Amino acid sequence: MVRFPTLGGEWRNWQTRRIQVPVGSRSWGFDSPLAHPVSYSPAARRKRRRRTLAILVVVGVVSGVAYGVFQAQGERETTRAYLDVTFDVSTDAADSAGTLSALVLDIEDYDRATLVERLGAMEASAEQMVARLVDIAAPSDLTEASLFLRIAASAWRSGISDTRSGMLALSSNPLDEEGLAALSRGLIDLRVGDRAYVGFLAELGEVETILLDGPFPSVAFVPAEDESLYEPRDLARRMFLAGTIAPVDDIALADLQLEPGPVGEADGLPVLAVTANQSAQVVVSNRGNVDVTGITVRVQLLSNTGELFQAEQEVAGLEAATSTTLIFDDLPTVAGVTYEIPASIMRDDDEEENDSVIFRFKVNPGG
Repeated sequence: MVRFPTLGGEWRNWQTRRIQVPVGSRSWGFDSPLAHPVSYSPAARRKRRRRTLAILVVVGVVSGVAYGVFQAQGERETTRAYLDVTFDVSTDAADSAGTLSALVLDIEDYDRATLVERLGAMEASAEQMVARLVDIAAPSDLTEASLFLRIAASAWRSGISDTRSGMLALSSNPLDEEGLAALSRGLIDLRVGDRAYVGFLAELGEVETILLDGPFPSVAFVPAEDESLYEPRDLARRMFLAGTIAPVDDIALADLQLEPGPVGEADGLPVLAVTANQSAQVVVSNRGNVDVTGITVRVQLLSNTGELFQAEQEVAGLEAATSTTLIFDDLPTVAGVTYEIPASIMRDDDEEENDSVIFRFKVNPGG
């Protein structure tokens, strides 16, 4: 058997006294940077400061540009939102001005119901215009334009309100002094609004409106070329002569029917069967051109034996050219008796001849 010589302790001591991967003496130098701070020369410090300053300048420029872009985008959005609203308001104003112009030019062709409806629609539109301008913020470069448009909308609102009340009053009485004063005030305010709107268009200047549905419309509630047609007294005279605008108050009893109805005829009178629940149906019609409130209708049942039954019902309100039906239940009829039913409207109006109706009948004596 071959024996190898035993390694001596000197070799082992040599191995344990050295590191496995010796580090060169030049890796860190003689001064450890972890143990001592680095000291730069004055020139190195100046160079380092210049580099830091340059970086800060670049960051500031980039931030400024980004902020400017963001701010410009915000201003464009504000301008676009403002122009959208003011364009709609201007279009509504132009529509209302056209409606008034048509009324004034062709007043003889209108009836009262149409006149009332058109004036009411104009007044409601003017209120909406003012409300929409209150809720929208104007961009800084359109502050003056915004002021002009607000003045115009406010003047139009008050002008339309006074014009409406004046025209309706004069349609009833062309000599109504309060109506003439209201119409005069209204037309003055409308002219003020027209002039303020011209200022609004001038202040818009070169603002880009290409994304809108078109250019801002011109608005003239009182056109200069038709100025003479808007003279209050002449307008009152034309409404009076039209004949279709003056208010007509005419509530009529249009029909009276019994339920159950006649089953035959005797002595020239309709005959009704005996019933426990005889009723009368009365049709009330507003044949005028004005709405009426508080209409009282009375029904009486008179017998040939001298007995009287009476009942009343109230119609709270009835619009022009509409009708309603009232039912009077439990009329006390007796077999073999002749009755007369007068129905009447308990108010005065322009046509009294149609305010009452009478129905005569007999109740079948055989039941």
